[in-house]
Parts: sequence; C-alpha cells; structure tokens
Amino acid sequence: MKQQLRKWIPHSWKLQVKLLQQYFDEQRNNYTYPKEYRSENIGEFSLKLKQTIKNGAFHHNKIHNLKVVGDKINHLIIHPGEVFSFWKMIGKPNVKNNFKEGRNLINNTISSDLGGGICQFSSILYHLALQSGLKILERYPHSMDIYKDEERFTPLGADCTVVYGYKDLKIQNLFPFPVQFKSLVNNDELHLSLISSEEIVLNEIEFKYQEIEKGVWVETNCNSQTLFKNFYIRL
Repeated sequence: MKQQLRKWIPHSWKLQVKLLQQYFDEQRNNYTYPKEYRSENIGEFSLKLKQTIKNGAFHHNKIHNLKVVGDKINHLIIHPGEVFSFWKMIGKPNVKNNFKEGRNLINNTISSDLGGGICQFSSILYHLALQSGLKILERYPHSMDIYKDEERFTPLGADCTVVYGYKDLKIQNLFPFPVQFKSLVNNDELHLSLISSEEIVLNEIEFKYQEIEKGVWVETNCNSQTLFKNFYIRL
C-alpha cells in the first residue's frame, strides 16, 4: 500500500521533502562549504587525472554540460574542514543553469534528461578524492555496468552517480592546508587537478572484481584496506 501511495505523490513534492531532509542534515553536521576561487595556483604540488570523453548519444550536449560543471569547479579552493558538495556547487540541472539534455542512468534504466552526462565529472572527482585521501562523506555507485572494458572512461568501481536532491558527492578536506581544483574540458578529454602547497602522497587504490550470474561485485581497497563493496547489474 505504501509503495502504491508513493507512486501517486508528485515528483516535485518528493524532491522538496528530500531537499528539506538534506537541509536539516547539514544543520546537524554543521558543514561549511567552500566559496573562495583563485585563478593562480595556491601551491606547487599537483595531482592530475584525465579521462577520455567517449563519443555516443548526446555527445555534444554532454561536452557542453561537462564544461558548465567545469566552470563552476575550476579554481575552487577547499580550506581545512570544508565540505565540497557537488550539488551545492553546481545547482539544479535545468535550462536556467545552462544545462542541456543528455543520457542518464536512473533506476536501472537508460534515459535522457537535462544535465545528462555530468556523472563523468562527479566520477573523476570521486576517483581523485580516493587517490589523494580527501574524506568521502557521501558517494553512490551506478546501479548498472553498461560499458564494455574498451568503452570505459574510468575503472568500474571508480564511478559516482549524482541525482539532484537524492544522491550527492560530498568530500571533506581534512588536511591541515587548503587544496584547489583545476579543471579543463575539451572536445575529447576531461582533465582534473588537485593543487596544494604541501605534497600529498597518493593512496594505492585497487578494485577487485567478483563476477556472478547477474552482475559483478566490486571491492574498493585503499592501501590494502576495504573501503566499499558495491554490486553492479549487467544486462
């Protein structure tokens, strides 16, 4: 009966409830969010990742959407203790915020919506956070593995889906010094760097896979310690 009632509740109402819940969670945790941008590098040390932007459905729209995200993240400084929230920085993926329609994967279904394709940006942010040792407060894997190995832009397990109001990526800087994001999006590659005034030692990240009939379990290990274990459906 409860599930039937939920189906009748308008999506806009559900979203407002979720946003209200997030507001109270933020107040309870007393998070502070980054606001400072600086065009010059804040330090001489840099960790870099790059990913290929694969050609596919809505390709030009995806590049446009990634550039919109990149513009809001480029030069951002995260001071000690501050929490980076993907949706706090990016805003609602709508026409007003300059997003275009792109491919989405929601509830095990491939579809399209405004802001589609930006999960590649949240994924590279998550992967860089894993490698650098930034604290991951909130992250959600995709529900399905829709790629063949030669089609991937990031290892299976290094992905991060974001759904406005429902699924966020939150990363906290627990270093005693600030860090800074630098990003670049061109027509076939996405680049992300983490700049700092002190050297950050890279974590050793390993993804272990266990294939079963309906999908694959992925265990994420950091310096030989298990961080996450996620299941991906395969068609």
